[in-house]
Amino acid sequence: MNPTFLGFGVIPYAIIIWHMDGQADHRSICGDEQDIQDMLERHQTEGDFYSRYDAAKVYYPAQREEMIA
Repeated sequence: MNPTFLGFGVIPYAIIIWHMDGQADHRSICGDEQDIQDMLERHQTEGDFYSRYDAAKVYYPAQREEMIA
């Protein structure tokens, strides 16, 4: 599943797609590598909102566009 971008033409550094029961359920927009690490750390933190998800997949849209071009 590739994310669809909506907004003002700014492509985020990365997008984390959170999965629950094998289905994409939520997404987080990340502005840099530190944002990604912070979100993935929350995924490992007991009782955190993001710990309830089964898996997290990180997409790097800028790199994907470079590979297509």
